[in-house]
Amino acid sequence: MILPFNSLISAEQLKPEIISKIFELTDQMAEMVAKQGRSNLLDDKIVALLFFEPSSRTMLSFQSAAQRLKAGTVFAQSASATSFEKGESIEDLIRVVEGYSDIIVMRHAQPGSAAIAASSCDIPFINAGDGGNEHPTQSIIDAYTIYKHKGRLDNLHVVLGYDSLQSRSIHSLSNLLSQYPNNRLSFIGPPKLFPSDEMLHKLEASGTACEVFDQAVLTKDVDVIYLNRLQEERFSDRQIFEENRLKYRLQRSDIEGSEVLILDPLPRIDEISTDVDSLPNAAYFKQTSYGVPVRMALLSALLNKQL
Repeated sequence: MILPFNSLISAEQLKPEIISKIFELTDQMAEMVAKQGRSNLLDDKIVALLFFEPSSRTMLSFQSAAQRLKAGTVFAQSASATSFEKGESIEDLIRVVEGYSDIIVMRHAQPGSAAIAASSCDIPFINAGDGGNEHPTQSIIDAYTIYKHKGRLDNLHVVLGYDSLQSRSIHSLSNLLSQYPNNRLSFIGPPKLFPSDEMLHKLEASGTACEVFDQAVLTKDVDVIYLNRLQEERFSDRQIFEENRLKYRLQRSDIEGSEVLILDPLPRIDEISTDVDSLPNAAYFKQTSYGVPVRMALLSALLNKQL
């Protein structure tokens, strides 16, 4: 077995030695694509893509990853297009879909749905986002980008904003970085959107230094700024969203002349001014391009296939 687990549910599974292996496989996939475009590696496999929440980058990059490896795909987009509309349970749907495929990739609005789905099938399963809980494949892409630009995943000061309470991407990247020594995480945003006490306690218990601020903390020792939009669809109180959506935005003047790496899992809504895009350290579009080789690596590894 290439990876020590059959399914990827949480970034907490991504120990440093596993990340190193995935990075090695990602580099191999990127090199293969650059040289020949596609491989027959998974031409005997079917990938099920179940996306019951809106997605563009994750959905398209998984599709591209499967097609680069010549896997077949079966696809469902939105709950209304499936028997969820009739009241079918996650467990029953997953048991059906495993009969049609060799690996399942699922995004679902319900936190914890990925764990339920993975426990309901015998084939590999990948969590492509379970509500505001986690997004482990995004955290691998984020970590890969940091490693490519900074050369390390330890001894980093990372600023994360602006919705650390509800952003599954922030949750997963924080979990991944907490497994490396001497990292410091600064969460910025409205106090009502600070990370939960449970999350902070868990990170601190791992030895990760954490702090929260309601204003930007862009000191000279910051290595990475990781921003994600306010999660509009997850607000029970719309007023909190409207009050803060334009209040928290990275401007070019905030970081011009700095070497801090600027990341965003996208989509960008209000959190980064467009005039930041042309800065050499604005890496969020490069970050998205890594999604295909990372997900190629994951599909092949969970299916126990190597180039």
